[in-house]
Amino acid sequence: MRIDRRSLFMGASAAAALGGLAVAAGAQVLPPAGYATPAGTSPFTPDVYRARRAKLMEQLKTGVAVIYGANAVDSSAPVSPPFFQNGDFAWLTGIVDEPGAILVLAPTERTVKEWLLLPSRDIENERWNQERVPLGSLIEQRTGVQRVMRTSALGGLVASLASRSKELRFLGPIASANAPVPPALELYGKVAQRVPGCALRDDTGVLPRLRCVKEPRELVLMRKAMDATRAGHLAAMRQARPGMPENELRFIVESAFRAAGGTGLAYDSIVGSGRNAASLHYATATGTVHGGELILLDAGASVGGYACDVTRTFPASGRFTPEQKVLYDLVLEAQAAAVSKLKAGAYLEDLSEAAKAVFRKAGRIDEFTHGLGHYVGLDVHDPGDTTLPIPAGSVITMEPGLYLQSANYGIRIEDLYLVTETGAERLSVGVPRTTDEIEAFMAART
Repeated sequence: MRIDRRSLFMGASAAAALGGLAVAAGAQVLPPAGYATPAGTSPFTPDVYRARRAKLMEQLKTGVAVIYGANAVDSSAPVSPPFFQNGDFAWLTGIVDEPGAILVLAPTERTVKEWLLLPSRDIENERWNQERVPLGSLIEQRTGVQRVMRTSALGGLVASLASRSKELRFLGPIASANAPVPPALELYGKVAQRVPGCALRDDTGVLPRLRCVKEPRELVLMRKAMDATRAGHLAAMRQARPGMPENELRFIVESAFRAAGGTGLAYDSIVGSGRNAASLHYATATGTVHGGELILLDAGASVGGYACDVTRTFPASGRFTPEQKVLYDLVLEAQAAAVSKLKAGAYLEDLSEAAKAVFRKAGRIDEFTHGLGHYVGLDVHDPGDTTLPIPAGSVITMEPGLYLQSANYGIRIEDLYLVTETGAERLSVGVPRTTDEIEAFMAART
């Protein structure tokens, strides 16, 4: 539902994590990490990503898998959008600053089992943009991948590997019939035409299963992202006033994220007042906050690329009207009904039905127009098959809402939960959630 903006706050966090690495090659002094790409792995050290790749290859056992990173953004625009790495590629490599990169894995090869392919250098372009490291041991040291090559070698490499393994393993994504063919499938089709007997296997569920259960180190970063997110929401409730432009409130929120340690935005912040709050993807923030309206704030910080996702709805004037309170409490009741069933092994479908039952009983079911929740992690909409039981160690949102433009309101309450064997821990504690908590906090504003 939201646009991923993990790296909006451009800083030197990745470089700082790696230190100023400089390697001499003959008379040439190569650039230190942070001054040339790839700068290294982020937010963890190369051994973390090496272990993840090994775990993936243990599950694949055989064949050849190709994972494409994201392509470069259009740099010809007056203001270029930031580059965001593909989530699967970032999770497997930690390389977040190199567009057009490709990872190749071949579990049955005897010695070299992994290759990183990078686009060729363009020295003239690097004079205007960012310097890139030449092929050699420095790249292998920074990335931790066994072999680094240029993307021009991709076709020959995969064909050679496939001629021995006779299997091509597709890890995703599944695309709609109207979307472009995923590049890995397009490549596999060409290879299969040239390697007789080569079979295509569907492994699209493997990476989502691995990524869904969070490592302890990932949860550390997500909790830090939640700390920054909490600060942003509190700043918004503290400073919101009738007559304030929506984009000013968004600036307040995102500035508080940064001040509290956020290194990026998890997605484009949504700040909608009154009727605007009833548009689910409203992200322009061009309106004005009016007295008597409800403000819907859907905003999350990220730390080290790991996202957070929280929504609060609160009154611009600091107090709910009686009608607003009834509707808000109904949404909170629906969330509580779903959360009461949230634990490892539960199905999201059953949780959603529990929330819907509350709205259906109140005659408001047609105003609940989106899904109940989604997994969160390196991507704000992290991969994970929501038709399967929810695993322990996953992080998921619970976000029921009611939306009616004609009545000038949209109400959503979204919290982040870490799923355990016996229940769930609400990570988004400390952000006022009940009407009494919200009114008390806003009443204490100075």
